[in-house]
Amino acid sequence: MKCYLHIDNDKIGKVEFEVIDESMGGISGDLIANENYLKYKPAVQQHFQLKGISNVEDFNFRITLENGTELNPAGGIGVIDSAEFNELKVEAAGLDLSIFRSNK
Repeated sequence: MKCYLHIDNDKIGKVEFEVIDESMGGISGDLIANENYLKYKPAVQQHFQLKGISNVEDFNFRITLENGTELNPAGGIGVIDSAEFNELKVEAAGLDLSIFRSNK
């Protein structure tokens, strides 16, 4: 499912999510970052270095579907961005996956 990742009202990229844990309502996907991400990247990478992920305790991450519907994962949203690797991932948990299936 194609979605957009935001920090507050800044759209920072696009994500193609896949279900990674049906029982926990978990999804994950690669973030295709846009230029807005660059202003957050140093802090996200610092969070990753300190605790392995940048999450909703660090930023007001939001996920929206292409139609504008906002997902509200009860388990939160996190971004994994290591300065050492060229991999940028987004994870979320605690979603009702029925919306995921109906918007494929």
